[in-house]
Amino acid sequence: MRIFGWLFLATLSLVLMVQLTFLGRPLHVPEAPAGIVSFELAFTPERAAAIADAWRKEGVLETARVSLGLDVVFLLIYPAFFALSVGLLRTAGQRYAPHGSTSRVHNLGRPLMWLVLLCTPLDALENYLLWQILAEGATPARTLLAGTAATIKFLLVATALVWCLIAVARRGRQYARRPARS
Repeated sequence: MRIFGWLFLATLSLVLMVQLTFLGRPLHVPEAPAGIVSFELAFTPERAAAIADAWRKEGVLETARVSLGLDVVFLLIYPAFFALSVGLLRTAGQRYAPHGSTSRVHNLGRPLMWLVLLCTPLDALENYLLWQILAEGATPARTLLAGTAATIKFLLVATALVWCLIAVARRGRQYARRPARS
């Protein structure tokens, strides 16, 4: 049953990620080469203001707001997807580990499964602050806090992704070593 939940979250995450990518294309301007991600990681009021001004001049400021709104739905989905991915891979790794032994990588999955869920409040805080910056202007506190929340969020996602890739590779090696059944 968990695999169906994973498939649902994977599909929804992919659909939302594709929508955010296409929606965010006009936000890629010289001041924000990575689009909304540049804005998330602005860290200074000057840089955030320069990005918002560039978007205003390009007529895509409303696109940035819509992107942040759609990201609210995404932030409810992708952390659960990563948490469930780690959980399923941990279960599979434990099931097929020789004599029930587990590795350090496997053991790191348990806290990571829970830590990646912190992406939801971090992303929500970041979006709130970015909306405030667009509505009321950039301040040192807003830009620093938004950038810090975004950085931690991206690090958690990257860690979960790398952990999952390692777990899949290890599982593939375990499967390749199994004796063939006659």
